[in-house]
Amino acid sequence: MLSAIKKQIRAYLYKKGYDIVYVNHAQLAFKAKQNREIPQGEYIDTFGMTKVHYGCGWYKLKKDWLNVDYEPIEKVKSKYDLEEYKYQFVNTTKRHPFPDNTFEFGFSEDMVEHLMQSDSILFLTEAYRTLKKDGVLRLSFPGLEGVLKKHYPDSSYDTAREAQAEAYHRYHHLHFYSREEMKTVAQHIGFREVKYVEYGKSEHPELCGLDTRESQIGLNSYFELIK
Repeated sequence: MLSAIKKQIRAYLYKKGYDIVYVNHAQLAFKAKQNREIPQGEYIDTFGMTKVHYGCGWYKLKKDWLNVDYEPIEKVKSKYDLEEYKYQFVNTTKRHPFPDNTFEFGFSEDMVEHLMQSDSILFLTEAYRTLKKDGVLRLSFPGLEGVLKKHYPDSSYDTAREAQAEAYHRYHHLHFYSREEMKTVAQHIGFREVKYVEYGKSEHPELCGLDTRESQIGLNSYFELIK
């Protein structure tokens, strides 16, 4: 009965040029937090960590890694022991809430392809700022070379449309860096060395064995950017 009355009221308002919109205030507040520009000098607790895991998603690192992502900390608390996994909410496409020269190592897997190019450059710029001298940022992501090889076996229109749906739209991918493009951007930002590396391997013990997408070998590119 109540539902029918609501429908009648909404239909009447619609005829008058109005509509009823249901607002989730908690969601709106979180969206505002996501998009807030962090003022320079406003920092959050790093728990003394000198290693940061960007865009951690479900794959949160233990020990002395600080995991950061978009997920509200309240939801993370319900899934993880935050004494064991250190976590902070960070929008990586805004100013990072960390001081200059904070981290010795950074790691990001399958994140930058979800960012527009301008946002990924901002992320790399902030990662560079917050790395210590000689600090290393390890990146793993589907590279343009691998995407072309896997999804574009020929130059037909039908293949291009199918690849567009599969490689871009299905997983909300926005931009795939080529090796040369990543090198150009990283060097322009100031990284003194750009190394193309292999899955799971690194000269730095702290960065060995972090990659998890073994099925994407041949698709992903692996970089270590040294400040």
